[in-house]
Amino acid sequence: MAKAILGYLSQHGISLPSDAVTCIPLEGEGTISTREALLHKNLLNNKVWCEALSLADAVFVATHSQGTPVSTILLSRLIKEGLVHPKRQRICMLAMAAGRSHDADAARELFEFMDSETLVSKRYREALTTVINSGVKIVYVASMDDQVVPLYSGLFNGVNHPSIMRAIYIDGPLYQEKDFLTSLIVFAIKLRNAGILDHGIMVQLSEVVAGSMYGEGHSALYTEIEVYTLAVRYLFETPSLGACDLKLDRFVAQQKNNPFYLPWAMRGVLEDREVSESIHLKYETMKLRKQYEEWEPTTKAMKEVKFRLEPMRDVILGRSKL
Repeated sequence: MAKAILGYLSQHGISLPSDAVTCIPLEGEGTISTREALLHKNLLNNKVWCEALSLADAVFVATHSQGTPVSTILLSRLIKEGLVHPKRQRICMLAMAAGRSHDADAARELFEFMDSETLVSKRYREALTTVINSGVKIVYVASMDDQVVPLYSGLFNGVNHPSIMRAIYIDGPLYQEKDFLTSLIVFAIKLRNAGILDHGIMVQLSEVVAGSMYGEGHSALYTEIEVYTLAVRYLFETPSLGACDLKLDRFVAQQKNNPFYLPWAMRGVLEDREVSESIHLKYETMKLRKQYEEWEPTTKAMKEVKFRLEPMRDVILGRSKL
């Protein structure tokens, strides 16, 4: 994170000594409550960290996997205790691939996040509301081939607010510029960042892009400096949006998605007035139509996606049958 901050400032002609950025590495194992209490204790026991945090002009919270709810609850607590000052400081949280834990109890606890009405989910939502209402910006970044965290979870799909930005990390070997599925996911993320519904596309495609259990999609994400630079740019290059209600959707994860939902989700996007009446988004849909026509998937899962979208072929290609 520090490297990304100093690199960004250097690109804009601002040179700071390395000690101008104070890194506060907080680590711990266990359930969310246990970790949050431990991290809070370790922070308060370090006077240098507390002073640096309180006096900082900008505060970045970089978190990965299960650390996301822990960091959100901790940040909410620090705001309430007055150790962090949102009215004076600019604050951004970078949440990468939220959702995994190696600890047995913590792993079981994560299953409770599959239902937005569980106690742990409600506590997380309350903390998130405090953080967002205080003016904190949040960047959720998911990995394209994450083997343990679904795409919709990594992007925190059930929350809507202008201060939240979403992005996807695609490892170099996996990236194909003109691949229809990749373009569709990126397009859906653009819609969410513009405050437009994706009509459930992200949830429907999460199963398809899940990586191999032996892959590195979940871990490769936090080693890429551009992910951190994105958070820096988002904090410094976008204005504060003022007061706005945080919208939290009721959500219960399904073990398996209904395959018939995908074409309806696609149709919902293409016929959404906010999409069809936007010159930029209309151009994006034209590119999607062309890529769908040229798409020749090779894996069983990808072929299944194209087959599921077949009933929507006329809408996708802009054709009509007689």
